[in-house]
Amino acid sequence: MTIREAKAVLKRVGIGQEAVYALARKHGVRIGKRFYLPRALVEGLVGGDLEAIRLVREEGNA
Repeated sequence: MTIREAKAVLKRVGIGQEAVYALARKHGVRIGKRFYLPRALVEGLVGGDLEAIRLVREEGNA
């Protein structure tokens, strides 16, 4: 999921732009100039599942 897509989705649950970029730097993948976040991480955060970060970290970027 691109940063632009993630910002739009996470904004609805109160996660700001700076936090999205911090998530991307820590848990995302950079391809060229773009960052991509794992969809499982974004969906987990939207669903209120803070364990999503742990799962993505342990299982890789699913």
